[in-house]
Amino acid sequence: MKNILICLEKMGIGGVETSVLNQAFEYKKRGFNPIVVAGKGIFSEKLKELNIIQEYIEFPVEDNLNMEKAKLIVKIIEKYNIELVIINQLPCLLSVLPACIIKNIPYIAYVHESLFTIQEDEHNTLNWFENNFEIYKDLLKFYYNNAYKIIAISEDAKKYIKNRYKIDSNKLIVMHNSIDLDKYKSTRDIKEKNNFILISRISESKLQSIKNGIDIFDEYESDSKKLIIVGDGDKLEETKKYANSKNSGDKINFIGQQNDIIKLINENDIVLGLDRVLLEAISMKRIAVNIGYDKPKQIIDSTNIEIEANEGFCGKKLESTEPRELAIQIKNREIDLQKNYNYVKENLSIEKNIFTEKVDKNNYENALLELFQIIKQKEENIKEEKSKELSEYAVQKSQIENLKNELENKQNEINNLKIEYDNTFNELKSVYNSKRFKVVNKIANLYRRKK
Repeated sequence: MKNILICLEKMGIGGVETSVLNQAFEYKKRGFNPIVVAGKGIFSEKLKELNIIQEYIEFPVEDNLNMEKAKLIVKIIEKYNIELVIINQLPCLLSVLPACIIKNIPYIAYVHESLFTIQEDEHNTLNWFENNFEIYKDLLKFYYNNAYKIIAISEDAKKYIKNRYKIDSNKLIVMHNSIDLDKYKSTRDIKEKNNFILISRISESKLQSIKNGIDIFDEYESDSKKLIIVGDGDKLEETKKYANSKNSGDKINFIGQQNDIIKLINENDIVLGLDRVLLEAISMKRIAVNIGYDKPKQIIDSTNIEIEANEGFCGKKLESTEPRELAIQIKNREIDLQKNYNYVKENLSIEKNIFTEKVDKNNYENALLELFQIIKQKEENIKEEKSKELSEYAVQKSQIENLKNELENKQNEINNLKIEYDNTFNELKSVYNSKRFKVVNKIANLYRRKK
């Protein structure tokens, strides 16, 4: 195995993206030829710096297999003589998966989801795809069952995928979130704990965690403190408003997306974050604070680093801590940063967590038939849905016609009443203007006077 295709949505800011950078560079160092297929993003320049080829293809979330895009993937497979495909994110399935099946190329299904994002119904990634896009209801089971291997970042994620999709245990591997320690090196020691950095995608799923980080910083007592927030997203304005509402709002600076995260971590002392960001912080011997998806968690130290490593640093198994208490701990506690680093070196180095097994070309003949069945079923579902919509339209049209007829009948009734009113009015007017009415009216007036 020499030529490897690594697929993900986009080379933007995020844990999966930095994981792919590390993965691709490690393959390159070992003599493999990694090709990255993804939408262009801020980390695309990093791939260029590493002399790693990127083919620019966008992978939007859709509700159908994209066979036109699958043809482009087939051409890339043929162009670079690809022997193994690594699929990192689920939107890639809609085109990369059929391309692998057509070309009989084995693929690895990566499970980057942390314990938090697979166990919590509100945040469960797989549930979200299946609930919002019907194609994934059948496709996810097909995807995992036909994978050459499934790599999960934790034992919990491995068990979850195995049980949910009834996967053969031999297909499942655990490779923890890992890092290239040759790249993540600090050039300065922490002297004063005043410089905070929070790195995150600023989206709905991360909004509460970012607010937690801002709360911790706000409670930290120091006139010299400052916080920079790295990242972008659709919740940026809401986050800025929240930061400005705090006493320390004038000490918080939003700097948007950045591609030199190593430099930024190196320049700061305390890293507020989740998931892979904390691994990067520990690797650079920084104070790493898990800010939690729901509530603030803990500072990473020798008492909890193994728990955190095994769950992808998501904080699911850590007890919550109030922001003020965490701020006090950051200021007063001495964390053995070297001990944290040693754990990462021993257990989470990319050198020990990368797939390099020799793979044989798959025979996906039966899988191809199954894939066509999924496409056929999807087409039938579309027809059924269309028929249902047409039926509903016919009912609604009939109801509209009935209402229209009722309205016309009411209008006719009103018109008839108006005619009757006009006739009656004209009759009364005629009587009022007649000589007889005037004579009678005079007699009546005389009679009233005599009384």
